[in-house]
Amino acid sequence: MSPRRRVILSQLPLTLATGLAAVIVAVWHPDMAAGPLFQIGLLFHGAMLALACAVPWQRLPAAAALAMPLLDFIPVGMVGVAGLGTVIQLGVLAVIPVVWLAWSGVLTRFCLAMTFLGPLAVVWLPVVAAGSREPAEYADVLMLPAMMLATGWVVHMLSTSARDQHESVAAARDDLQSALEALRREQRLRDAVLETVDVGVQAIDSEGRTVLANRQQLLNEARAGSVPGNQGREWPEVYGPEGEPLPPEAQPAVRALRGETFSDQVVRLGTGASQRVFSTSARPIPGPSPEGAVLAFTDVTGLVQALAVKDDFLSSVSHELRTPLTSVLGYVDMLLAAGDLPDHTREGLDIVRRNAERLQRLVADLLAAASGTGNLRPEPTDLGQLVREAVEAAAEEADAAGVWLKHRTEGPLPAVLDPVRISQVLDNLLSNALKYTPPGGRVTVRAYRADSGHVIEVADTGIGMGAGEAAGLFEKFYRTETARKSGIPGIGLGLSIAKAIATAHGGTIACTSSPGQGSTFAVHLPDRHPVPGHRTPPERERGTHAR
Repeated sequence: MSPRRRVILSQLPLTLATGLAAVIVAVWHPDMAAGPLFQIGLLFHGAMLALACAVPWQRLPAAAALAMPLLDFIPVGMVGVAGLGTVIQLGVLAVIPVVWLAWSGVLTRFCLAMTFLGPLAVVWLPVVAAGSREPAEYADVLMLPAMMLATGWVVHMLSTSARDQHESVAAARDDLQSALEALRREQRLRDAVLETVDVGVQAIDSEGRTVLANRQQLLNEARAGSVPGNQGREWPEVYGPEGEPLPPEAQPAVRALRGETFSDQVVRLGTGASQRVFSTSARPIPGPSPEGAVLAFTDVTGLVQALAVKDDFLSSVSHELRTPLTSVLGYVDMLLAAGDLPDHTREGLDIVRRNAERLQRLVADLLAAASGTGNLRPEPTDLGQLVREAVEAAAEEADAAGVWLKHRTEGPLPAVLDPVRISQVLDNLLSNALKYTPPGGRVTVRAYRADSGHVIEVADTGIGMGAGEAAGLFEKFYRTETARKSGIPGIGLGLSIAKAIATAHGGTIACTSSPGQGSTFAVHLPDRHPVPGHRTPPERERGTHAR
């Protein structure tokens, strides 16, 4: 409301009340209405309303508007004097400027004082006009000024309370506006982040319905021809990494709604040529009650296809290399068996045979890496015998490297596993330990029965490695910086193959290592079927070869 409009609306009630009083006086008291004092008072009221309309209050200080209620006491007093002895209620019109002064909130002490002095002047004027000299007559009319002061005080308190509440509401409104603006900024930031990342993000409620999905996720769903999360808790057309149907309890959305937190669960969405492979992660939405979860989808279809092409290439190359290598080894053995060869010729053939055998082992590793370990043939096997055979097979290599090779396996260790694959694990771990152990070092192998399975440990006193190097130890073609700098031969497949075989058995493989202190590889193989066996590792060591 503009200052001019506020002043006019504040003056208007007194003008209307005075106009009503003029009508009543004109009807019931024509003599009083004809009196000059009453008429001058009415004209003064009209002039005050005109003044309220004419003055540019918006250009003046706020306190300037107080002139209006102060001047209003003059026509109120005139009308009151004119009605003396006839219409004594006209003096009550002073309550309107009193309320105006008390409510203004400007020059508080002055206004409160005027709520008493203004009405006092209004009631004393008739006494003065009558020429009274008696103090009692002046005291008798003090009741009206006192009531006006009390009224002004109440109005002032109410106005102060109203202003405080208004300020509180305004402050709360400003705080709310700031909070809403901060929320809008956060929402804009969230939307910008969600639409910038190349990862599909999807939020689902406690019923599995999608409540938020970024553009990348919508694109993922369109490519896969599937709309995960929009049809309840169970997704349509969801398959495992190898294309097998995924049961509902193993689907990412169901796991997430159970409160599970996971990363890198590989699933296939859709069927046929439109099927896509995604790596999924999930985090539940925190709250006092289940509120849903947020899932992230990374499209790894291209990576999976590239890995498949790489494995096909490795398999093809390895098969092509195996045939000529077999021929080379066969003819070298024939020549060595012929006899009557000069010593330098036999030495050369031995070198050819060793290098061909080394190349054949590399080809076997490449084939194993390309073909995977899906075709396990578990059967009842003596794990202790496998360890002893592996140690005996590596004895010649240990002698050549000047490394003590020992095994701590005594008696049978019956287990249900694939003996060929586990022998491959042992060969790879032993070969790895012997390569990274300097002459005079020690490699110890032990196998023992543990809770719900068996454990194979291969420990060496070799060069070891730090935590940073050990992080990618079981990845294909990974070699540590120390191994590359030292020139130790290898292509980084042995440990990845060992891990794949252990995983295919439902087991795990882990490594603990310290630079300069050696490394220990532990393979845990859970029981496929309960078998009897020892629960503790044997105590007696048996040295097989030493130099």
